[in-house]
Amino acid sequence: MPIYLVRHGKPTVSTKEKVQGNQFLDFIKCYDAAGIASDSVPPENLIDIIQKANVIFTSNLSRTIDSARILQPQVKPISNSIFREINCWRNFSTSAKLSALGWAVISRLLWEFKISPIVEPPVATRRRAKQAAELLIQEYQGHGSVVLIAHGGINTFIAKELRLLGWQGSRNLNNQHWGCTEYSLKAELTQLS
Repeated sequence: MPIYLVRHGKPTVSTKEKVQGNQFLDFIKCYDAAGIASDSVPPENLIDIIQKANVIFTSNLSRTIDSARILQPQVKPISNSIFREINCWRNFSTSAKLSALGWAVISRLLWEFKISPIVEPPVATRRRAKQAAELLIQEYQGHGSVVLIAHGGINTFIAKELRLLGWQGSRNLNNQHWGCTEYSLKAELTQLS
């Protein structure tokens, strides 16, 4: 039985939206409060996976909680801020407009290079991802199949920690909306072969 890392569905707020650099944090507040767009339909195979899960975790943001409700309305997910997205966002001192995704990429690069201001340093994010991976493994050991519906950035860090802790899965996560990546214990994979 695996651990699944799932990215939330497409939000009602688009990262293609043009945003002034000095208003990027306002955009992030709207994005974080957004639910899932009505035209964002999960694939059937993902619904099947979620329906069979024993435990469903989400971050504490609306778009992950709403995604869980869409995928499995009968089960209340366990929301935990440990699974929130990487906090690398910043305002820029310019009124120039880029897509919100463009500002997000720049923010992430500056964060990776530890250029101030930094809200959550990369080392703290890695520590949080390790704690999140350990929590998923603990729930897996107690309940079997576990699903995390979270965000592309933090899922990437959690996946790396799972691999370091002896789990096997793709290094390249499916980070599209509703993307799902499976991780299994190496010993289980050997037994199945």
